[in-house]
Parts: sequence; C-alpha cells; structure tokens
Amino acid sequence: MSLTVGGTHMLLCRAAIRRGSTKKTLHTSASRRKAIENWKRPSIEELGVPKESHAHVFTKNQRRYNLQLLTGVGIFGFTAVVAANATFVTKTPELVAVKEEAETVETEKVEIEAVEAAAVDEETAVAEAAQIAAEKALAAETIKIVAEEAEAVEAARMGAEEVAAAEAARIAAEEAAAAEAARMAAEE
Repeated sequence: MSLTVGGTHMLLCRAAIRRGSTKKTLHTSASRRKAIENWKRPSIEELGVPKESHAHVFTKNQRRYNLQLLTGVGIFGFTAVVAANATFVTKTPELVAVKEEAETVETEKVEIEAVEAAAVDEETAVAEAAQIAAEKALAAETIKIVAEEAEAVEAARMGAEEVAAAEAARIAAEEAAAAEAARMAAEE
C-alpha cells in the first residue's frame, strides 16, 4: 500500500498483477467449490471394462458413418438434379432475342454480299495466280542460270589453281635441277 498516488485504481491493478490476469473469471464458485462439494474422482476399479474389441466397435462405427455419408451425398445429388431441372438458368429475355434475330438477319446479308464479292474476286484471283505462276517459273529459270554460271566460275577457278600448281612444280623442279648442277660443279 505504498502507492497512494493512483488511489483505488492502483490497488486494483496490483491485485490483478498478483492474481496474474486482469480478466474476470467466468466461474465464480471455483474458489469455494460449493458446486462439487461431495464429488470424488472415480478410481480405476469403478471404471468399466470393455465388453467388445476396439476393432469391432471401430468397424461398426465406420459402417454407420459411411452410410450417413452416402445418404448425404445421395440427397445432395438428388437435390442438385431437381434444382437444375426446375429452374430456367439460361432463359433469354425477349428484347435480347429480338436483337439477336435482327443481328442474324444482318449477318446473313453480309455473308451473301461477301459470297457475291468473292465470285467477282475469284476471276481476279485466277488471273493473279497465273501471273504468280509465271513469275515463279521465271525465278526458277533464273536460279538455274545463276547456278550454271557459278559452276562455270568454280571450274575456271579450279583450272587456274591447277595451272598455278603445275607452274609452281615446274619452277621448283628447275630450281632443284639448278641447285644439283651447282652442287656437282662445286664438288669438281
């Protein structure tokens, strides 16, 4: 009681700290134990002994639970089918149906015009296809001529290399003969 600054508020806080919590407990009779005054904890001898094996009881319970599960799934499925058949989920309003019909008629008109334009364009397309075919044939012929010219240039290059190699071999042979002659002259 040395803290007198806060008055009764500080005393309540100190009391709450001593108890360990500021929350009020729900059980008011816990400290007096009037509700369970003559109660005594049962001993192991007073508890009953199981009459059936655990596996048998467990199997029986699981059979009952599985039956409940299947019943619930069946009822849910039946309810879903009935609800799907009883409700009109995709009914189109009349105004939208009229707009869709008008759009369909307009689309058919556009398709007819496209077919007529395609007939006119078909003649132009045939002429263009013939022109493209002629251009492709000309391009193939040009490629063939260019390939032949490339082969001729390659053959000429190979021939020039062979001539140069033969000339180099002749010069090397002449130099070797001259060196041999000089060596022989030096030995004499």
